[in-house]
Amino acid sequence: MEKFHVEQLTIIGVGLIGGSVASRLKRDGSVGKVVGVGRSIQNMSFALQAGLIDEVATDIQSAVKNASMVLVAVPVKQVESVLHEIKLSANSSAIITDVGSTKGDFKRMVEEIIPERAGFVVPGHPIAGSEKTGASAANANLFLEKNVVLCPLSQTLPAALSAVSDLWQSCGAHVSTMSEEKHDKIFSAVSHLPHVVSYALVEMMNRRSDSAELFDFAAGGFRDFSRIAGSSAEMWTDICRANHEHIINDVDSFIASLETIRELLHLGNYGELQEIFAAAAVARNNWAAKQ
Repeated sequence: MEKFHVEQLTIIGVGLIGGSVASRLKRDGSVGKVVGVGRSIQNMSFALQAGLIDEVATDIQSAVKNASMVLVAVPVKQVESVLHEIKLSANSSAIITDVGSTKGDFKRMVEEIIPERAGFVVPGHPIAGSEKTGASAANANLFLEKNVVLCPLSQTLPAALSAVSDLWQSCGAHVSTMSEEKHDKIFSAVSHLPHVVSYALVEMMNRRSDSAELFDFAAGGFRDFSRIAGSSAEMWTDICRANHEHIINDVDSFIASLETIRELLHLGNYGELQEIFAAAAVARNNWAAKQ
């Protein structure tokens, strides 16, 4: 594959994901210029001083004016206003992609707000992240050997899809494509539900009268399970709003599993309980062996 290079990449939201993309491309000489725009002056100043970006734009319209590619890396609820700003830009040929955890809502907004640019839009989702946020968390190797899912629109031009695929492959990621509906259904179960459950566990412990003692004695298992509950509450509330139908279905399914376990505990049926645990252990270990 010919070495990827983009003349000007504009990143709207230079946080963990946007900053990590910039860090990798800058390190490998795969970008001519990186222009960043964001809400936090402190964060943007850090990104500039750290060399993640070459220029801070004062607004989105000026940021995308000369862009070859635009990476939208803002919380889900900010995407709509960002697309309205992009619509007002004179640059109609920039390739536009995003990094959001839900894709159906992004597709809908593109088709409602900038349908005339749909051919240049490639919805995307890098399956990599951390509970850390901001440009200071940027890591050039964040996407190495990680999966990135692209959900091209029916209008997406092959050249635009190819360019965004090359971007992520140049960051060391494995790229696959699927429909936005399939994406949102899959990631409700494997990503969104686990975050909801992790938040619920920590909330349950925190509201107990003996919470201080519980946290004092919590160790590795709790640390591993609760890590994602340290993620941005704003971001995950937005994701729940955007993908609520699939998440509700998965929460209902999870509650049914818990009710089955509760019933077995009431009955003292530990043989059947062990069968459930054993089947889950096999499924989890088979998955882990492939990682």
